[in-house]
Amino acid sequence: MQIPPTVSGKKNTRSPRFWRNIAIAVGLTLLAGALAIAAYVAAFSARLAVNTLTPPRVPLGQTPLDAGITEYEDVAFTASDGVTLHGWYIPSANGAAIVLAHGYAWNRLMLLPEARILAAQGYGVLLFDFRGHGESADALVTWGDHERRDFGAAVDFVAAQPGVERIGAIGFSMGAVTLAQVAALDGRLDAVVVEAAFPTLAGEISYRTRALGPLSQIPSLRALRRSVVDVDDVEPIDDLCAISPRPLLLIYGELDTDVPPGTAQAMFDAACEPAELWIVEGAGHQNYTQVAPEEYTARLLNFFDW
Repeated sequence: MQIPPTVSGKKNTRSPRFWRNIAIAVGLTLLAGALAIAAYVAAFSARLAVNTLTPPRVPLGQTPLDAGITEYEDVAFTASDGVTLHGWYIPSANGAAIVLAHGYAWNRLMLLPEARILAAQGYGVLLFDFRGHGESADALVTWGDHERRDFGAAVDFVAAQPGVERIGAIGFSMGAVTLAQVAALDGRLDAVVVEAAFPTLAGEISYRTRALGPLSQIPSLRALRRSVVDVDDVEPIDDLCAISPRPLLLIYGELDTDVPPGTAQAMFDAACEPAELWIVEGAGHQNYTQVAPEEYTARLLNFFDW
């Protein structure tokens, strides 16, 4: 009698169609997971962008007295949309006054070292807090859009002060962006110093949210465009030439990574004569008075000696 062969295992009877369906199911699961992650990242990026409209306030921990300035007064004035702004005014002793505009998420103390330099030479100085900053009234912070109203009110205030015949201005970062836009239209500003300004708000937001490429950049820009910010109208690079024939000084830190690469040269190329570019060696974003105190002082005083 013939003995049947031994069966060592079960025969695989599953068809290619079965495995194809498994592959499709796995692919769809992975795709759904990827889409869910993408949606989360997009929503998170949009939320972060909207949150920039309400940065935490930095309290005022000093006064001009801490910088050796004894002659100053607390002042308040109102922007064209009714927002009340607070600041300090140092009276002019030489017929000129300089408006100082701080950067995003800071307050007037940021430029107190500059105020000390200028006040020591007899310049009047206005240090003020932008809307939503320092001691000024609550309002959304718009990266240089609505802040133009604040700067315009600051120039109005200084122009009304006794003994002021000439007005200059220094702006840093967001303050510089705001200054460039206002100076292009307001001929009362006789000399302008723009420090660490980004060329366009859209480009700056894209640069700051570049970690995940379009996945984080597009939602961030879309969220701001849907808010109160006119993103595409904040383009200070297009305003620089209109400051001419008034003198313009552009200052950037050699190691500044808060603005897109090539910003300093692009801004200088967009400016019209008389314009000057100073790149502070070894400086990052803003610390010019610490890295090059003597040269910074000399350049500032020489520039405003008009």
